[in-house]
Amino acid sequence: MFALTSALTAACEKYEPPPTATIVGLESAVLYDAKAPIVVDFGMAIDPATLSLSIATYETNIEGDLGDEDDDPNTTLNVLFGHNPLDGDRAGRIELANGNRRVVLHPDSALPVGPKLVLLVEPGLESVDGRRRNNRTRIPFSYAVRCAANANASGFVNGVYFVLLEVEQPLGTQIQLYGSINVDPKTGILAATFTNADRNADNSRCPGGCGPADACRLLPAPECVAPSTKAASVDEYSDFLPNPTPPTGYSFAVEGCVADGQNGTGIVTAPAMMVVQSPAVTVAGLTMTAFFGDGADGQPPRATGSLTADTVLLGTSAIGAGKGTMSARLIAPSEVPPGVPMAKLPTAAADGGADASP
Repeated sequence: MFALTSALTAACEKYEPPPTATIVGLESAVLYDAKAPIVVDFGMAIDPATLSLSIATYETNIEGDLGDEDDDPNTTLNVLFGHNPLDGDRAGRIELANGNRRVVLHPDSALPVGPKLVLLVEPGLESVDGRRRNNRTRIPFSYAVRCAANANASGFVNGVYFVLLEVEQPLGTQIQLYGSINVDPKTGILAATFTNADRNADNSRCPGGCGPADACRLLPAPECVAPSTKAASVDEYSDFLPNPTPPTGYSFAVEGCVADGQNGTGIVTAPAMMVVQSPAVTVAGLTMTAFFGDGADGQPPRATGSLTADTVLLGTSAIGAGKGTMSARLIAPSEVPPGVPMAKLPTAAADGGADASP
C-alpha cells in the first residue's frame, strides 16, 4: 500500500494542469515555412500578464540540460525570440488571438532551417480561471524544406565549392566561404555546410617572404597583402584555408532546393543563420539564389546569384537587412584543403510544397 501511495504521489507531482502549449501545424516535430508566424495554442484562455516564452537553439549537455539549466557558468541559452512580462518582446513581437487562447509569434527574422530548435514556456503561466503551470515546458521542433515534386537536379555536381559573398547592405564587405554541397538528383533537395575561409598565413609561399602582419597572395601574382584583402575572383581559392573554429571561425548549415533548367541548374536556399563570435556578428534569415552553369571548355561549374538577409546584428544591435551578390566555383577533390567540414546527405522528402523552390 505504501509503494502504491508513493507512486501515485509522484505521478500527481509531475502532472501539469492546462493550459498546455502546442504548436499549430507541427508534424512529427517539423514545420515547413520558416517565414510564417508560429501559432501557439494553449487549449484555453490565458492571462497574458503571466506569459513568458522563448525560442532557442536546442543544445543540451549529456544530462539533457539546456544552457541555462546546467551548473556550467560558461554555457548560456541561445535565444532567437522571446517575450516576458517584464522586458516585453525580443527579436519580434507576439499577438494574442482567439480570445487569448492562442499566441501568434512574429519573429523579426526567419528562423533557421535545419538546426534543432525548442519553444520554451516558463513556469507561472496561468489561465483566466486561475490554473497555473509550475514547470518549464519544452517543445522541440525544426524547419525542413519542401521542394517541388518530381524535381530533376541531375545537372548539379556535388562537392566542395569556393564561394564569395559580396555584401552591399547594410555594410559593404566580402565574405569568403568553403561550401560542401550535396544534392539529391531525384528530389532536388540540397544540404550544405558553409565554412569561413581565411587567407593562408604561410608567408613563406611568397618569394622573399612577407612581414608578420601580412599574408602571401599567389593569385593573380605573388604579393604580400593585408589578411583582409578581398579576393578578386573565386579562382583565388588556393590562397584561402578553412577556419571553422570559434571565436573567429564558424560554420553553418543550409538546406534548399535545386532544379535543372535549359541552360544550367537553379538553387534557392531556405533561411539560415550565420553566427560569428569575434567580432560578434549575426546574419539572420540568410538566403541565397544562384544559377550554376555547366562550365565551358572543360572548366569547373560556376555560379552567380544574389543573397538577402532579414536582419544583420553587430553584437545585439540590429543594423538593417542584408543584400548582395554571390559567386562560386567547384574545386577539384585533389585541391580541397584539409579541414573543410563536409555536409550531410539530404534526407528530407520532396512533397510539392513551396517553402524553397527555384
